[in-house]
Amino acid sequence: MKLLFCLGLVLAANLGFGAETPAANTNDVRSWMTNTFRPWLIKSYPEITSTFYPEWLHDHPVGLQPGPFTNWLSSVFPDLETENYPTWLQNPSLERLGTNIPTWWGSVMKGKYTVSPAARPIATIIRGPYLQLGTTNSMVVRWRTDIPASHTVYYGSAPNRLSKTARSAGSLTEHVVQITGLSPATKYYYAIGSTDTPLLIHVTNDIAFISSTNSKIFVNKPGTREQIAVANRDTFVFGLIKKGFAKPRFFVTDLDKSFMANTTNSSLVVNTPNNAVLLSISTNSIVVTTTNQVTWLDGASQKPEKGKPLNFAVGTTNLIRTGGESNTFFVTHPPIGKPQPVRVWVVGDPGTRKKAERDVRDAYYRWNGDHPTDFWLMLGDNAYTAGRDIEYQGAIFDIFGAMLRKSVLWPCLGNHDAGTAISPVQAGIYYDIFSLPAQAQAGGVMSGSEAYYSFDYANIHVVCLDSADSDWSKNGLMLHWLKTDLEANKQDWLFAFCHHPPYTKGSHDSDNDRDSEARMKQMRENVLPILEEHGLDLMLAGHSHAYERSYLLDGHYKRSTNLIASVHFKSQNDGRPDGTGIYRKPSRGPAPHEGAVYVVAGSSGQISGGKLNHPVAFISRNVLGSLVLDINGNRLDASFVDDKAVVRDTFTIIKGPQEEQKETPKE
Repeated sequence: MKLLFCLGLVLAANLGFGAETPAANTNDVRSWMTNTFRPWLIKSYPEITSTFYPEWLHDHPVGLQPGPFTNWLSSVFPDLETENYPTWLQNPSLERLGTNIPTWWGSVMKGKYTVSPAARPIATIIRGPYLQLGTTNSMVVRWRTDIPASHTVYYGSAPNRLSKTARSAGSLTEHVVQITGLSPATKYYYAIGSTDTPLLIHVTNDIAFISSTNSKIFVNKPGTREQIAVANRDTFVFGLIKKGFAKPRFFVTDLDKSFMANTTNSSLVVNTPNNAVLLSISTNSIVVTTTNQVTWLDGASQKPEKGKPLNFAVGTTNLIRTGGESNTFFVTHPPIGKPQPVRVWVVGDPGTRKKAERDVRDAYYRWNGDHPTDFWLMLGDNAYTAGRDIEYQGAIFDIFGAMLRKSVLWPCLGNHDAGTAISPVQAGIYYDIFSLPAQAQAGGVMSGSEAYYSFDYANIHVVCLDSADSDWSKNGLMLHWLKTDLEANKQDWLFAFCHHPPYTKGSHDSDNDRDSEARMKQMRENVLPILEEHGLDLMLAGHSHAYERSYLLDGHYKRSTNLIASVHFKSQNDGRPDGTGIYRKPSRGPAPHEGAVYVVAGSSGQISGGKLNHPVAFISRNVLGSLVLDINGNRLDASFVDDKAVVRDTFTIIKGPQEEQKETPKE
């Protein structure tokens, strides 16, 4: 339904101002101007900045004389004709201003003057979406926009059935929305962002057709935004009135000619909630200008030659909405403790923003094909050189965007990331970017810190430790929490990951206490005894830019020269089904000191060599790549995939009695 509004402040002369009107009181006028008139102007006409206000409107009403006031009105509201002023304003007296002006503008505020909403910029998505903090019944979706906007996620059972919404309060550029009430092991599709409201425009010399196909469309006067017409998903027609005016003026109608508005304006604003154009007249022709983005239609790549019809759309070409298609989805965690096939992708020290990082990514994508990646781990040094926000953008969000929107990333802090992060107070870029389960939202025991945490997935318990910036002392908070968490764990598998490895002879040397402030030594001496006492199966780390993988190992907490193979190796097999044999552990669940495999996988962004001769390692390679873990019941199969999508190492661990070990073959 269209609404047509009055083209001026046509106010009846009989507004109730009689001859008995009392004289103006200076204090009353000052109060009205300060508390009513000026706030109303600011709210209704934000484009009339305070620099246009006369001094008497800023300070006091002494200068509120009839002449200055009417002159000011005519200057600010040029469409007002003097014959449209109330009678008392045509020949005003100071004595009557004190009551007449407030009453007059009060009537305006009651609806005799309708203001169109201004077109507002629409937020562009500049980061994400990315998934965080998945659980059996919830998921966190995050993204960033260039300007503050509301936070809404649309989700559902199919890309074209996003019938549910989840929201967070407020209007910000960093968007964090938790979706709750979900079913375990269930796939949901989702979308984020806003829908643009473009204008479709066709212009000849003296007529213009302007349409909106998905929103309201407003016609209003420049400056004041006094509304002339409004419609919903419709087309307005604009033409020129040439008779009776020294210069042409606009008329407005619609395709059905259900109304006709003959304006006195030589310029008009036409807008939707997000886009606007200015119509003006030049040499008896309609000119359309806009500050929004223009897309030429009918196959044109640029503005047609002068004199030819214009056919174009005004609206953003930025990314304002994403999702609602087959590659934007999440899958909730399966019930805790229930075995099922699981694939985990592990990248270490990826954040170089170099070709090597992209090659490793692409190689995994080719090797993996359409197989779901249930979750993935990042082993620190995620953004070189100091974990700045722009470095995260280039190293993580620009490179791994396709994976981030459909698989939950669980990161740990590296020493380079710690350049802009402070773990004891959980402040800095790393903690701003990631949402991690400090409150045990995804299983395990509450750590109270996003620097170190745990989570459960199917029959796997995963522990993340902060080797870069947290207290590693035996009586410190992190190791106290670690003991508590592991004592409560009943899952079949126990994985741990952090940045600094306990064993390496790559670009770092775990035997050198001057290397990395002896953090690798602290890992061996303070952390490994706790992990191995509680049934560690696999330890993952980065830091050294190479691939190193141990035998099945236990109890080696000193330097490499103190290794005793007969004591510390639980198995000296190569771990391969087609080699000297896989690794077998007697107990299905967590059991102390049955051996673990230690992997350094810090070559997902660069390789840096080293001696690569640590005696705990079965294999050490100066090769780019990433690690893939396939868990199926009581069987783990690991594959190191290089940057050419070639598998360079494999190993297998099977847990439980021999008769049980035959029940869950490789998927």
